[in-house]
Amino acid sequence: MSTALESRLADDVEQALVRLDADFAAVYGPDMGAWSKGVRGELLEMQRARRTADREAHPLHPRKASAGRRRRRQRQLAWRIGQIAPGAVTVLLAPVWTDATGESHRTFLAQCFTADGAKLRLPRGGSNRLADLMQGAFPGADWNRAQTWRAATNQLTGWQQGRRP
Repeated sequence: MSTALESRLADDVEQALVRLDADFAAVYGPDMGAWSKGVRGELLEMQRARRTADREAHPLHPRKASAGRRRRRQRQLAWRIGQIAPGAVTVLLAPVWTDATGESHRTFLAQCFTADGAKLRLPRGGSNRLADLMQGAFPGADWNRAQTWRAATNQLTGWQQGRRP
């Protein structure tokens, strides 16, 4: 499945979940605490069903690839990042946890910087695509912490607070 198609699929799933929340809020009111347990359960079950397609494309625990494939992904990483964020020499990936459905869900926020330190604007779905690339190239990294990738060394390091990426 191409990354553009995956990105569009993820956006469609997100839009469907937003519409579902709006529909339930219109009928039952904006305060979920006032809803009956059955209504909340129905909403959570419908949300879980809509996320199934996205979970098939982006599994929660991706498999580790063979050593040859990881080396190839690392060699191609700069080029692939350049396709998403042209001119990026530093990428900061920070995990963000959300708790919209009662379960903690991790997504990633990416910031890309040019050689002169200017931030690059990412296309829609760019943070997720960058996270997928980095996780494929560096599966052994601690993805519960912010990570910094530098094009000069093609290495991933843990981000240290107070230090500019």
